[in-house]
Amino acid sequence: MRQETAAQNINNQLKSSTENEKTGEMKKKPMHGKFYQQLEKPSADKEKSLVWLSSSGLMGEMESLIIAAQDQALNMRYHQRNIMKQPVDNKYRMC
Repeated sequence: MRQETAAQNINNQLKSSTENEKTGEMKKKPMHGKFYQQLEKPSADKEKSLVWLSSSGLMGEMESLIIAAQDQALNMRYHQRNIMKQPVDNKYRMC
């Protein structure tokens, strides 16, 4: 019983460490880090924002559209491809 609990604690610590590392890397990016930077503001409820994103039931396409709108990247790709009919890749953001 104790071994299971110790193993769970280790797994939780590793998961938390990995998440913190990824979040730190994303915060450094000027465009794609905006979401994580906004979460650090006192007016933002970090826990509720992240819970909403994970439990909202959004399809991947809709989530990427929302993130692209937040990143103000819609005009870059969507507008060029669908409105201006230019032969560009239809991905919303460059990763």
